[in-house]
Amino acid sequence: MNYDDNIGKNIREVRLEKGLSQEELARKCGFSNTTLSAYENSRKIPNLTTIAKIAKELEVTIERLYYGDENTSFINSEPDIGKKVVNSVYFLWSEGIISYYERFSYGYNALMEGDSNGPNGVFLYIHKYYPQIKRLISSLDEFNERKSTYADPDNYLKILLASVAKEINDEIAKENKKV
Repeated sequence: MNYDDNIGKNIREVRLEKGLSQEELARKCGFSNTTLSAYENSRKIPNLTTIAKIAKELEVTIERLYYGDENTSFINSEPDIGKKVVNSVYFLWSEGIISYYERFSYGYNALMEGDSNGPNGVFLYIHKYYPQIKRLISSLDEFNERKSTYADPDNYLKILLASVAKEINDEIAKENKKV
Protein backbone atom coordinates (compact mmCIF):
# COMPACT_ATOMS: atom_id res chain seq x y z
CA MET A 1 0.00 0.00 0.00
CA ASN A 2 1.29 3.43 -0.92
CA TYR A 3 0.49 5.61 2.09
CA ASP A 4 1.36 8.81 0.19
CA ASP A 5 -1.81 8.33 -1.85
CA ASN A 6 -3.93 8.40 1.32
CA ILE A 7 -2.51 11.49 3.02
CA GLY A 8 -4.80 13.89 1.18
CA LYS A 9 -7.88 11.76 1.82
CA ASN A 10 -6.96 11.52 5.51
CA ILE A 11 -6.37 15.28 5.81
CA ARG A 12 -9.78 15.97 4.24
CA GLU A 13 -11.47 13.38 6.45
CA VAL A 14 -10.06 14.83 9.70
CA ARG A 15 -10.66 18.42 8.56
CA LEU A 16 -14.32 17.62 7.94
CA GLU A 17 -14.58 15.74 11.28
CA LYS A 18 -13.30 18.92 12.96
CA GLY A 19 -15.82 21.05 11.04
CA LEU A 20 -13.17 23.19 9.34
CA SER A 21 -13.28 24.57 5.81
CA GLN A 22 -10.23 24.29 3.55
CA GLU A 23 -9.76 28.03 3.91
CA GLU A 24 -9.79 27.89 7.73
CA LEU A 25 -7.27 25.05 7.93
CA ALA A 26 -5.02 26.58 5.27
CA ARG A 27 -5.01 29.91 7.13
CA LYS A 28 -4.16 28.20 10.44
CA CYS A 29 -1.31 26.33 8.75
CA GLY A 30 0.04 29.43 7.02
CA PHE A 31 -0.42 28.43 3.40
CA SER A 32 -2.97 28.99 0.66
CA ASN A 33 -6.27 27.26 0.15
CA THR A 34 -5.06 26.08 -3.27
CA THR A 35 -2.06 24.39 -1.65
CA LEU A 36 -4.31 22.56 0.82
CA SER A 37 -6.64 21.61 -2.01
CA ALA A 38 -3.68 20.16 -3.92
CA TYR A 39 -2.74 18.07 -0.86
CA GLU A 40 -6.29 16.84 -0.30
CA ASN A 41 -6.70 15.90 -3.96
CA SER A 42 -3.29 14.15 -4.03
CA ARG A 43 -1.95 16.51 -6.69
CA LYS A 44 0.87 17.35 -4.25
CA ILE A 45 2.32 15.29 -1.39
CA PRO A 46 3.14 17.42 1.67
CA ASN A 47 6.57 17.01 3.23
CA LEU A 48 6.96 15.82 6.83
CA THR A 49 7.19 19.35 8.24
CA THR A 50 3.95 20.30 6.50
CA ILE A 51 2.21 17.11 7.64
CA ALA A 52 3.32 17.88 11.21
CA LYS A 53 1.95 21.44 10.93
CA ILE A 54 -1.39 20.17 9.59
CA ALA A 55 -1.56 17.46 12.28
CA LYS A 56 -0.91 20.06 14.99
CA GLU A 57 -3.66 22.34 13.73
CA LEU A 58 -6.09 19.41 13.43
CA GLU A 59 -5.02 18.14 16.88
CA VAL A 60 -4.21 14.64 15.63
CA THR A 61 -1.03 12.63 15.27
CA ILE A 62 1.05 12.50 12.12
CA GLU A 63 0.23 8.79 12.01
CA ARG A 64 -3.48 9.64 11.77
CA LEU A 65 -2.83 11.69 8.64
CA TYR A 66 -0.31 9.30 7.11
CA TYR A 67 -1.88 5.93 7.92
CA GLY A 68 -5.50 6.89 8.56
CA ASP A 69 -5.43 5.44 12.08
CA GLU A 70 -2.68 5.48 14.70
CA ASN A 71 -3.23 1.78 15.39
CA THR A 72 -2.53 0.72 11.79
CA SER A 73 0.87 2.38 11.75
CA PHE A 74 3.70 -0.07 11.19
CA ILE A 75 5.97 2.23 13.20
CA ASN A 76 3.93 1.70 16.36
CA SER A 77 2.03 -1.54 16.03
CA GLU A 78 1.39 -1.77 19.80
CA PRO A 79 -1.64 0.33 20.74
CA ASP A 80 -1.03 2.60 23.72
CA ILE A 81 -4.03 1.59 25.82
CA GLY A 82 -3.03 3.84 28.72
CA LYS A 83 -2.95 6.88 26.46
CA LYS A 84 -6.33 5.97 24.97
CA VAL A 85 -7.86 5.60 28.46
CA VAL A 86 -6.38 8.91 29.61
CA ASN A 87 -7.43 10.76 26.46
CA SER A 88 -10.96 9.35 26.75
CA VAL A 89 -11.26 10.37 30.41
CA TYR A 90 -9.78 13.78 29.63
CA PHE A 91 -12.28 14.29 26.81
CA LEU A 92 -15.23 13.26 29.01
CA TRP A 93 -13.99 15.50 31.84
CA SER A 94 -13.31 18.50 29.58
CA GLU A 95 -16.83 18.26 28.13
CA GLY A 96 -18.31 18.23 31.65
CA ILE A 97 -19.61 14.69 31.23
CA ILE A 98 -17.81 13.18 34.24
CA SER A 99 -16.38 14.44 37.48
CA TYR A 100 -15.09 12.99 40.71
CA TYR A 101 -17.38 13.18 43.74
CA GLU A 102 -15.33 12.46 46.87
CA ARG A 103 -18.20 12.13 49.37
CA PHE A 104 -19.69 9.07 47.68
CA SER A 105 -19.36 6.23 50.20
CA TYR A 106 -21.31 3.13 49.19
CA GLY A 107 -18.03 1.25 48.84
CA TYR A 108 -17.90 1.29 45.03
CA ASN A 109 -15.21 2.71 42.84
CA ALA A 110 -17.43 5.18 41.03
CA LEU A 111 -17.50 8.55 39.42
CA MET A 112 -20.79 10.31 39.79
CA GLU A 113 -22.51 13.58 39.17
CA GLY A 114 -23.46 15.44 42.31
CA ASP A 115 -24.15 18.81 43.82
CA SER A 116 -23.90 20.33 47.29
CA ASN A 117 -27.00 18.38 48.37
CA GLY A 118 -25.34 15.06 47.57
CA PRO A 119 -25.43 12.59 44.71
CA ASN A 120 -28.28 12.47 42.23
CA GLY A 121 -27.97 8.73 41.58
CA VAL A 122 -26.23 8.74 38.20
CA PHE A 123 -23.20 6.46 38.51
CA LEU A 124 -20.32 5.54 36.26
CA TYR A 125 -18.54 2.51 37.70
CA ILE A 126 -14.84 2.18 37.11
CA HIS A 127 -13.87 -1.45 36.83
CA LYS A 128 -10.19 -0.94 36.05
CA TYR A 129 -7.51 1.65 36.78
CA TYR A 130 -9.58 3.36 39.47
CA PRO A 131 -6.66 4.99 41.36
CA GLN A 132 -5.17 6.36 38.15
CA ILE A 133 -8.50 7.69 36.83
CA LYS A 134 -9.36 9.20 40.21
CA ARG A 135 -5.96 10.93 40.29
CA LEU A 136 -6.40 12.13 36.72
CA ILE A 137 -9.82 13.69 37.27
CA SER A 138 -8.85 15.20 40.64
CA SER A 139 -5.70 16.65 39.08
CA LEU A 140 -7.68 17.98 36.11
CA ASP A 141 -10.14 19.66 38.47
CA GLU A 142 -7.28 21.25 40.41
CA PHE A 143 -5.58 22.25 37.15
CA ASN A 144 -8.77 23.88 35.91
CA GLU A 145 -9.13 25.92 39.10
CA ARG A 146 -5.51 27.11 39.05
CA LYS A 147 -4.77 27.10 35.31
CA SER A 148 -3.78 30.78 35.27
CA THR A 149 -1.05 30.17 37.88
CA TYR A 150 0.91 27.72 35.70
CA ALA A 151 3.80 29.15 33.70
CA ASP A 152 2.99 26.81 30.79
CA PRO A 153 -0.47 25.26 31.31
CA ASP A 154 -0.41 23.31 28.03
CA ASN A 155 2.90 21.68 28.92
CA TYR A 156 1.70 20.85 32.44
CA LEU A 157 -1.42 19.24 31.00
CA LYS A 158 0.66 17.23 28.51
CA ILE A 159 2.92 16.00 31.35
CA LEU A 160 -0.07 15.12 33.55
CA LEU A 161 -1.79 13.10 30.82
CA ALA A 162 1.43 11.29 29.88
CA SER A 163 2.14 10.50 33.54
CA VAL A 164 -1.25 8.90 34.15
CA ALA A 165 -1.09 7.03 30.81
CA LYS A 166 2.27 5.58 31.93
CA GLU A 167 0.74 4.50 35.26
CA ILE A 168 -2.06 2.70 33.42
CA ASN A 169 0.39 1.07 31.00
CA ASP A 170 2.54 -0.05 33.96
CA GLU A 171 -0.58 -1.58 35.55
CA ILE A 172 -1.39 -3.35 32.28
CA ALA A 173 2.17 -4.72 32.14
CA LYS A 174 1.80 -6.06 35.70
CA GLU A 175 -1.52 -7.67 34.79
CA ASN A 176 0.01 -9.31 31.73
CA LYS A 177 2.87 -10.75 33.80
CA LYS A 178 0.35 -12.47 36.09
CA VAL A 179 -1.31 -14.25 33.17
